[in-house]
Amino acid sequence: MEASDSYGPATYRRATLADADRLADVHIRVLMVAYRGIDPQDWLDSLPRQLEERRTRWRERLTTQPDDPVIVAEVAPAGLVGFAVGGRARGEPPLGYDGELISIYLLPEHQRKGIGRELVRRVARALLGAGYRGLIVRVLSANPARLFYERLGARSLGVDWVNIGGQDLEETVYGWANPDLYFPPEAPVEPALPEPST
Repeated sequence: MEASDSYGPATYRRATLADADRLADVHIRVLMVAYRGIDPQDWLDSLPRQLEERRTRWRERLTTQPDDPVIVAEVAPAGLVGFAVGGRARGEPPLGYDGELISIYLLPEHQRKGIGRELVRRVARALLGAGYRGLIVRVLSANPARLFYERLGARSLGVDWVNIGGQDLEETVYGWANPDLYFPPEAPVEPALPEPST
C-alpha cells in the first residue's frame, strides 16, 4: 500500500478561528515547495521566520472578514491539508468579474486527488451565493499550476504584474464569466433503493 493510500477521504468546511495556526503552516509549506524557481529564493527562504506573523494575519482575516469564504479540506489522520479563499475581486478587475478566487493551497502529497477542484467549486458556490457573478483568479504566468484553472474552464483575460520579494513578476488573470456553468451545486445524495423482497 502506498503512503497516499493510508489517508481517508477528504471532508470540507468553513474555516474557524481555531484553524489560524494550521492555515499559516500549510500556506508556508506549499509556498516553499510550489514556488521554488518561480518566486525569489531569498523571499522563500524567509518564510519560516514569518510563521508567527502569518498566524496573526490569519487570525485577523478570519475575525475581520467573516463573510469571505475560507474553505478547508481535511483528511484523516493528517487533519487540515489545504484551503481556498474567495472574496471581492481586488484591484481593477475586468467588467463583469466582481468575485475572486484569491488563493488555493494544497499540500503536495494530497494533490491530484480531486481535492483542489472541490475546494475551488465550494469557494465559487459560496461567492455565487453571496451575489457575485463573474469570478477571476490571478496566477503567476511562470507557474505551471495555471493549467489547472484552464482545465476548470477559466479563460485568460490578460496579464498584470505583482511585486513579490522586491521582484516584479507577471501574472495571468483568468476568469469564469458564468461560473455557474463550471461549478454546479453539489448533487443531492439519492436515497438508497429498497432491497427487493423475496
